[in-house]
Amino acid sequence: MAKQIASKVEALVPALLNWFQSNARSLPWRRTRDPYAIWISEIMLQQTQVKTVIPYWRRWMRELPTVQSLAGARREKVLKLWEGLGYYTRAKNLQKAARMIVDRHGGRFPEKYDDLVALPGIGRYTAGAVLSIAFNQPAPVLDGNVIRVLTRLFGIAENPREKKTGATLWGLAEMLVRQAAPPPHPVPLPLRGGEGARRAGEGEVRGLNARPKLEVETAREPTCSHFNQALMELGATICTPRQPECSLCPVRKHCIAFRENRVADLPNLDQQAALTERRFVAFVAESRGRFPVRQRPAGVVNAHLWEFPNVEVSLDHRDIRQLAERLFGARPRSLKPLLRIRHSITRYRITLDVFRAEFADGLPRTIQAGRWCSLNQLRNRAFPSAHGKILKNLATEAERRSSDKPCQPTCQPHGLRPARLPVSPADSAIAIEKECPRRCGRIVPR
Repeated sequence: MAKQIASKVEALVPALLNWFQSNARSLPWRRTRDPYAIWISEIMLQQTQVKTVIPYWRRWMRELPTVQSLAGARREKVLKLWEGLGYYTRAKNLQKAARMIVDRHGGRFPEKYDDLVALPGIGRYTAGAVLSIAFNQPAPVLDGNVIRVLTRLFGIAENPREKKTGATLWGLAEMLVRQAAPPPHPVPLPLRGGEGARRAGEGEVRGLNARPKLEVETAREPTCSHFNQALMELGATICTPRQPECSLCPVRKHCIAFRENRVADLPNLDQQAALTERRFVAFVAESRGRFPVRQRPAGVVNAHLWEFPNVEVSLDHRDIRQLAERLFGARPRSLKPLLRIRHSITRYRITLDVFRAEFADGLPRTIQAGRWCSLNQLRNRAFPSAHGKILKNLATEAERRSSDKPCQPTCQPHGLRPARLPVSPADSAIAIEKECPRRCGRIVPR
């Protein structure tokens, strides 16, 4: 049995590498060997689709291109850059880990497994991905894609979540990546077009640990970096959970599940428990162009993010006015449904009903809602995705109002002539001091 596995491993490695050279997707983090850039991509890709991650990764690398810049950034900026990806603990752990790298390793990304797993948010998989992809070390990786590929290739019928089966899969992943290890003292391959001196990610990524770019197409020797990426790529594009394209698989002749017609049955995972329904009601109030929002406390889901005032209710709750009175300390004159948002978090399916609340005498500035913010101020704060949709709705409504009718007869950008045109440089200087009273952000000549 051991000989059969060893023989199979020897056959799988070159087949996957050859396939990867011709079929690898062009992803921005594959154009660099900077471990920081690769680390950011791996954390973002956890439970998030590649097409979603690409613009987030590019924006992050523009704003925070090095470990040092992440370590020194304001938490609000980090959360804002992460806004929309969910699971915000990932972003907070990124910054905690960056600060530890600066404090303990002088800002240089660790190249040892024990040093990596000592950092917040980095487990065995992430450490293996960074060590193999960035440093070309024979470190195994085992994520959902790799589990699916290995259970099918080797016909493993046991549940991968069981400890013994997990150990078997890690062992196979390690055998494969060690088979792909380069010979001692490898020489980096030159870039195509004679650009050997150009650093990785120029114009997009510049990091302390940036290494020369290695083009997949130029590889001739098996490498740990390319092999682990090939294994994950196969699971992401060919050996998919549903409707796998076995006819395109480069290793189907070695696949036990394909041979025994068991592809649809593997991996053998427990069925997920049904999601628990929860309902929240949120309110949008306004006073003099400002909206009350509050910051979620530490120790709860989405800690430190901002949200509109809301409360959890039973699924059949009807007395919305009473909820508003409890939150704002005053009974609303009117309540208008604004939108309904449905989303899922971990094991919960959540319905968020949003109402616009209007009060007869305005709202007291001291209600317990955290802070009053203008629309522009809200745009600079990080919100959970559901509350971000409320903000987007408000922004769309504000833009529609500003385009439907002019702010006042003196607001030039809205297509009307000013009451008095400046006639001298001094008048021009005075003319740009006053903002539009409707807070459209434009200048009103005096």
